[in-house]
Order: sequence, then structure tokens, then C-alpha cells
Amino acid sequence: GIDPKFEAQSGFINRRGIAAFNLTNQWTTLGAPGGWFQRFTSDVVLDGQWVYDDLMAGRASQDRKLHFNQNLTLNGGWRVGGSVLIESFGYDESLYRDYVVAVPEADGSTRFAPYVGTPRLPNLDYVLSAETPTRGGLNGEVLAVWGRDENFFEWSSADIVFLNASATWRPTGQLRVEGRYQLQSFQRRSDGSYAGIRRIPRLRVEYQVTRPIFVRLIAEQDGNFVDTLRDDSRTGLPVYLRAGSGYVPATRRSTRRLRLDWLFSYQPTPGTVLFAGYGSSLGLDDRDSRTRAYRRTSDGFFAKLSYLIRL
Repeated sequence: GIDPKFEAQSGFINRRGIAAFNLTNQWTTLGAPGGWFQRFTSDVVLDGQWVYDDLMAGRASQDRKLHFNQNLTLNGGWRVGGSVLIESFGYDESLYRDYVVAVPEADGSTRFAPYVGTPRLPNLDYVLSAETPTRGGLNGEVLAVWGRDENFFEWSSADIVFLNASATWRPTGQLRVEGRYQLQSFQRRSDGSYAGIRRIPRLRVEYQVTRPIFVRLIAEQDGNFVDTLRDDSRTGLPVYLRAGSGYVPATRRSTRRLRLDWLFSYQPTPGTVLFAGYGSSLGLDDRDSRTRAYRRTSDGFFAKLSYLIRL
């Protein structure tokens, strides 16, 4: 448990004011030497999370999870896994303190009412994962999650798809190419529309030119779409956000960002180092109808030089 007023003098915590309980029971079996599988594990995880003050007061947990996980390691380095996730998430009003609902009045005016989410959202998700051994310098990994989960944009149930897929290719001892693709999508169960979609393809290329010379390129695109928000789980009315003393509508937004980074490294001897790099960020806002081209938003150069003097 982490008290709401806890302050870490050293290190980092991502959230205060919560308490958690976790219980895992796992069964493991090993395959026969030379058999088709090497190891199989099956576990059940019971997990609960409270608002810290609720736990101290003896109140019920906010989030409850029951996970069934299976993982299989096959002969030759293949790995596959699968899970069923049964969850129930409670409404956390602190996450929506800046939300209000626009309620139309009979006289044509608009009244802004406090945002009150559905008390609890039930989830049922499925997970599949796989990892290949390295063959011919090539290997890959994939993790897929889908099912009914919470749409945090509007605090309502959504059909979600999370995908994380990567492949690494090492055709020679000098060249390494890695590609990765990430997807997160939230489709409203009320009408099938998308509350949010995010796609991130990433490419990383490394080349060891000679023993002391190394070059690297990283390119990443981040495409993010969030629909106009509404009180999807209750009234269907539009959502507004607090802005100073007033409110602004939570309208649709769609952006794409492209990041390019280059690095040159020269290390002829231990202690002698030259690093030189360049990074550029480009952006595209779909709300800007004047152009569909990327615009440079920032540039950065850096260099590091060190030399070890031996006496």
C-alpha cells in the first residue's frame, strides 16, 4: 500500500494513494529429454486494488482481476502462451475531475452537470503470445489481446484490440534490422464506432562498419485518433472539459508524429569516444485542411568527445 501523502526521497512511483493484493498459484511440469515440449506452466492470479483510504476504512476493492495463464516452451526454442482475463474495474472519480456533461435545457441554454461514470465495468479479455527461435538470423514475437475492456476515454465498455508484433533480422554479424508494430483500438459497444485508435510502427537499423565505427538509424511514426467524447455508458450527452473558469468541448482529434534519429559512433580504443547524432521530429494534424504534408517541429544535434590520457 502507498499512502496518498507518501513522497519518495529516492526512486519513482507511478501512483500514490493505492493498495494492492496479489495471490498466484502456479503449476509447472517439465518435458522428457528430447520431447516435443520442454516446459509448461499454468497459473491462476487473483489481484485486487483499492483506493488506499478505502482499504483503511474496510471498504471494498476498486479493481478486481482473476487471470488464467498458460505458457508452453517447445523443443527448439518456440514459445506460445494464452490467457483468459476476467476483470471488474470500479469508477475512479479522480481520473475524471475535469469532465462535465452538457445538458440541453428547455429554453435552449446548456447546463453543465458533473460527470458521474457507471459504478463498475466488467471485462473479459483473451491473450495469445508467441515467440520463434532464431533461424537464418530471423526471429519474431507477437502479443495479441482482445475482448471487452474499459474505454478510459469515456469510462464505458469497449471491444479492444491490443497488438505488439516485432521481428529482428541479422543477416550478417555487422547488420541488425528490427521492426516493431503496436496497435491499440477501442471500439464502442454501444454503436460500433471507435473512441480511439493508436498505431506505432518503428524501424531500427544498426550497422557495424568496422570494429570502431558504428552507425544507427531509428524511425518511428505515432498515429493517434481520439473521437469526440460523450457520456457513452449513461446519457450519450457530449463531454466538455474544464478550461480555466469555463468549459471546452472534447472534440475529435487526429495527429501523426514522425521521429527520425541518427547516431554515429567511433571508439578506436577504450576511453576514446566520439558520438555524433541528429534527431528530427515532424508532425501532421488532420484538423489542418491546408496541407497534408509533415511539418518539422523540432531538431536536435548532439556530440560527445572523450579521450583517456594515460600517465
